[in-house]
Amino acid sequence: MKRNFDKILLGLLWLMTVALATTFWMNIKYGFDIFSAAHWEYLSGLQARQAHVKPEFYISLVCAISVAVVGLYLLVRPRFRKIQIQPQNAPQQIPTTPTPTSNVSGQSDMGMVRPRSPISGSAQKIKKAPISQPQQQLPTPTQRIEAPQPKNIPQNNLAKEITSVFESNGYLIKPCTRIGKLNEPILALGYNQTLWVGASDTSVEIMQQSIQTLLTVFEDTLGDTANDLTVHGCIINPSDTENTDPDLISTFSSTAEFSQYMNQNKNVKPDDFDKDLFDAISTYISTVANYIGKE
Repeated sequence: MKRNFDKILLGLLWLMTVALATTFWMNIKYGFDIFSAAHWEYLSGLQARQAHVKPEFYISLVCAISVAVVGLYLLVRPRFRKIQIQPQNAPQQIPTTPTPTSNVSGQSDMGMVRPRSPISGSAQKIKKAPISQPQQQLPTPTQRIEAPQPKNIPQNNLAKEITSVFESNGYLIKPCTRIGKLNEPILALGYNQTLWVGASDTSVEIMQQSIQTLLTVFEDTLGDTANDLTVHGCIINPSDTENTDPDLISTFSSTAEFSQYMNQNKNVKPDDFDKDLFDAISTYISTVANYIGKE
């Protein structure tokens, strides 16, 4: 409703501007006042008598009307946002080397190991291990594939309770494994394009860093459209007692206090709710959550 009211005011302002500009031009060029009934009556009399009227007079009126109509259309026409999602880079496959096996046929200790053939199918030479040096045990494929786990990441012990509170108040939950140092955050999307980041047993500083990570991704992928998204954090049982940014992050001592707060901030559809736009944002948030969780 607010957007429609703004468009009506802009349309009226545009029409008034064109009318004033047209009046100024017609007065100085032809001495004709478009707001004067007497002037229009005089013009109709000239047309009835088939008197000669300069063609430029009619051209000026047609141009003024065309500018007014085109400008009014550009102001009030619906705008559809195009959300571009950058494709994710496919993870590179880590080559694995099989563990060399011992010679069971009674041959010498010179074990021959044949590595896997490359994708191109070209043949490889068989390399023999030198006798004088002992063979080093190669890591198994499982050991080579395992990625180092991040350290000192606080666990979200109340993830299920936070999810239940968001869902009971109408928010749409977006799964996410990790945002920076924030483990298993709960992302809840509202109809008014507000994204809540819920966690427990963590610090305000870690939550601030996680929200900044989200905002950076939004700005890099959406540009100016990212300003339409609002991110707000909430922490249950924070590890620090001081909240340096209460406008951005809300802290609660218990789940009951958090539930009472969310009951007062339910997810309600606005009057100008756009389902297609909300579905596009929902898909975008899911993609971002999946991308950040794999970093």
